Amino acid sequence: MLNQMPGPTREPNISLTLVGAPEGDPSCTIRILTAQLITYSQRDNFTQLTLTGGRVLEVKESTDQIDRLVRIATANLARQ
Repeated sequence: MLNQMPGPTREPNISLTLVGAPEGDPSCTIRILTAQLITYSQRDNFTQLTLTGGRVLEVKESTDQIDRLVRIATANLARQ
């Protein structure tokens, strides 16, 4: 029987743009693990994210875009 040591786990993550960020400014792009997302809801001109640890962020992406990014991230991880 083969003994396998668990390696580092790879978790799906997505990149989002903070509200108020100038267009194309990479320093205002954040990477969030999908496991950190508790809820997200569309507001006027932004989406509000509620994350683990009581954090709340406002991002430019719509809920539809976030849904698509989460699906892509988890599908890519499943293929690896």
